[in-house]
Amino acid sequence: MPTQQDVLDSLGAAADAARQAYMTALIANPGADLSGLYALEMRALRLWTEAEAKALRPDQAVAQAQADLDAQTQATRDALRTLKDVAAWMQTLTSLVGAATQAAGFFA
Repeated sequence: MPTQQDVLDSLGAAADAARQAYMTALIANPGADLSGLYALEMRALRLWTEAEAKALRPDQAVAQAQADLDAQTQATRDALRTLKDVAAWMQTLTSLVGAATQAAGFFA
């Protein structure tokens, strides 16, 4: 099972990827309404910071949740080079935040 710090690091990496996506969208789409992307970025950040104040529950499923989150974070980072369509990015960040929500759910 991953350590608490391992899962926190994964949540932090997801929050960073969400931030990078939002900032890249700002540059690629000046003047566009990116409030949805910003809200997702803030949610990823909140999941990470709230988890830091909690303890990781000993559950074997956390390993899979962390692996899924890491994979989604990497996919988000890989896709940053092609960021153009805001709607597609809403879906990408929604998936990332969903994986982060699942992983953060193991903190109580």
